[in-house]
Amino acid sequence: MEDLENQPPNAITAVQEINPLAKTEEEEQTPDVKQEVENLKKGTGFENVSTVMGTRYLFNGFRFLGVYMPENNRVLYVIWSAFINLLVTIFLPVGFAMSFVKMSGEELEIGNLLTSVQVSINVLGCSIKIILMGFLLPQLLSCEPIINKLDKRCHTKEEMDSIKRFIKEGNRFVVLFSISYWSYSSSTCLSAVIFHRLPYNIYNPFIDSKVSNLHFYAAVFVEMALIDIACFQQVVDDSYAVIYVNILRTHLDILLKRIKNMNENASTSLEANFVELKMCIIDHKNIIQLYNTIAPIISITIFVQFTITATILGATLINILLFATNFASIVASCFYVLAVVVEIFPLCYYAQCLMDESNRLSDVIFHSNWVDQDVRYRKMLIFFIHRSQRTIEFTAGKLFPITLNSFLSIAKFSFSLYTFIKEMGIKEKFTNK
Repeated sequence: MEDLENQPPNAITAVQEINPLAKTEEEEQTPDVKQEVENLKKGTGFENVSTVMGTRYLFNGFRFLGVYMPENNRVLYVIWSAFINLLVTIFLPVGFAMSFVKMSGEELEIGNLLTSVQVSINVLGCSIKIILMGFLLPQLLSCEPIINKLDKRCHTKEEMDSIKRFIKEGNRFVVLFSISYWSYSSSTCLSAVIFHRLPYNIYNPFIDSKVSNLHFYAAVFVEMALIDIACFQQVVDDSYAVIYVNILRTHLDILLKRIKNMNENASTSLEANFVELKMCIIDHKNIIQLYNTIAPIISITIFVQFTITATILGATLINILLFATNFASIVASCFYVLAVVVEIFPLCYYAQCLMDESNRLSDVIFHSNWVDQDVRYRKMLIFFIHRSQRTIEFTAGKLFPITLNSFLSIAKFSFSLYTFIKEMGIKEKFTNK
């Protein structure tokens, strides 16, 4: 979007200065309002609440995975980063590939093979995404100054409550993603132990699971440790987009409410209303700047995810409906379907919500109380309406929009792939063998 700073001076440059009416408004506050402001400042208000608090779990996750360098102990962190990424990001996809090469004809059981294939595809995609995030993380961190600008505009209790609500939701997203993905890995491990087989048959040159029960359980432990870390890579890869889309939604919702409530106080002067309108234009400019920073990052990583999700869903449905031989395998595969759906559905849903809310902005501006305002205000309002008519829409690889329709299209493709495989009679061919 064209930067608002390129507009004529009367449209934006005047609002770079501090509101000259702020002192007057503060003096007009009632004792109750002043007390409320003081309460907010004592631990739950302006000084201690920031939108970026909702990304705390996310960036702790990036740091654990070796892609977010701390300020201290950099040498130790580099060693940790090299260890965890060599073991999971690089070795794990290679280990799956080697397991297929080393697999003998006696071990070729189609149900177990599909389980390994569906996970290996996801692990490869996960490694690609975490490598991309290592390069894109500085760009993501550059959003913080823009978010802080938007936070400074939040003064009322309602606005602060919106930010506090996001802080809870943002950190909760990481927890919910973790529960979903680790539920799958745990159920797969339980199924493998019950039927005395390796969960994923990952190539392991150090432990031969066939030597003894001790070697078998050691091999299971190693596989599950690697898979659980890979699952956590998926957690941060998939949750960051949902979190930042909801940051945009939170501040856009605050702006919508702010515009809706403009000019409702009859005692406020025309000049104060004009200044408030200009500040709302600045808020919108900052939201668009935040969107322009986030959108390219999400576009790259979600394109990788969309590319592999349809194939994984198809393989998993085939495994469940055609080749799963026991109840535990079916349950594990169902958890995997849930995990794969969770990878893309929340982002599609919240991106759709953001798009719908951004489409409401021009209507809310038009229906604000502008009739009694002066000519300057009305001209500025027309400018604002014009600037607000661009939809905030995310795309995957700049090829197709990230919406609920895109999610449904992927689901339809997966069922089409399942139907095609079923019609080919592959199950009967493997059964006859």
